[in-house]
Amino acid sequence: MSDSTFQPTSKFRVLLVDDHPVVLGGYRLIFDAQPDLAVCAVAGDAPAAITAAEREKPDLVVTDLTLPGRSGLDLIKDLVALLPGLKILVISMHDEQLWAERALKAGAKGYVMKESDNATMLAAVRQILGGGIYVSPALAARVFSAFASSRPRGSTESPIQKLSDREFEIFRLFGLGKTAKEIAVQLNLSPKTVSVHRDHIKEKMSYETSAEMIRQAVRWVETHQLSSSAGEQG
Repeated sequence: MSDSTFQPTSKFRVLLVDDHPVVLGGYRLIFDAQPDLAVCAVAGDAPAAITAAEREKPDLVVTDLTLPGRSGLDLIKDLVALLPGLKILVISMHDEQLWAERALKAGAKGYVMKESDNATMLAAVRQILGGGIYVSPALAARVFSAFASSRPRGSTESPIQKLSDREFEIFRLFGLGKTAKEIAVQLNLSPKTVSVHRDHIKEKMSYETSAEMIRQAVRWVETHQLSSSAGEQG
């Protein structure tokens, strides 16, 4: 969906991506009320977002991470490949301590939790449009601390960090109680592909059986307070 009346040349053009129409409507009201921002298009999934981005050439894409079919991380990678230099901000319910680094590595320029207020969201938007990168002060402090006290050479990384984005997503969904078949449907993958990813997760994290992997995934999700509700809405 695109409205030329919302695209004055003096304003930055924004593409909004979220699978919840109410959320899109709320974002649109906020952005279009700003003197320097204008929504040029909205999309409810990755294919629609790519089509809109190629057509509208927005200055900024604001996207959720959880989308039907293709994940937000995959969308970010696709957009950066198709439109180098495109600025992307993630707004998600997923804990930034777990997802922000992956989003930035995929090509996003910022990460904001959905629980943040409008002022924080708009500050992130303008910082990114100005050429900067935005993460919360808490996450920035944690990253700085990690660099300041970096591990000795040869030390082992967390097993979770060894997982690819897709493997991490599947591991989390197992932890939320999803079956392999349900994960395949949700991620638009074949059951065989999910099984292959499951085997890679077991190998990378040194689990002997699938049952052990699933038990640890459930424990990991509980430890990080990721609920089933957040997984579906984030």
